[in-house]
Amino acid sequence: MSERVFALLVHNYPEPFESLKRVLRDLSVETYSVETCKEAEDLITQCRPHLIFTDDALPDGSWVSILNVAGESNVPLNVIVVGALPDTHSYLSAMERGAFDFVTPPFEREPLSFIVRSAELDVRRRREAMALTVVA
Repeated sequence: MSERVFALLVHNYPEPFESLKRVLRDLSVETYSVETCKEAEDLITQCRPHLIFTDDALPDGSWVSILNVAGESNVPLNVIVVGALPDTHSYLSAMERGAFDFVTPPFEREPLSFIVRSAELDVRRRREAMALTVVA
């Protein structure tokens, strides 16, 4: 049996993350919330989340800061940027900078399930490949 999916949520306002948490819980994804890039950075090495959902603006940075922190992680993980409104420019910018996806409310179970499972599988494959490289 594989381990449960763990997502770190980085935000400093309750919405839209409370509604996102409800859907993630329905998808059997464990979550933990922090408010700053610094808190996220400290927890990434300790908790090794599979996914990070980040707000576009944070007290000490932005989603770009979170992408940078994730890129420096010693374990693969995927970042999903949470925007307030659908915005093609923001979506393209996030994808070009290395985000796994860009999502906006309302968070519907089926589309979010596809994104989460795709991101999870990608992380697990990269972690397995990394483990094989270390063993070899």
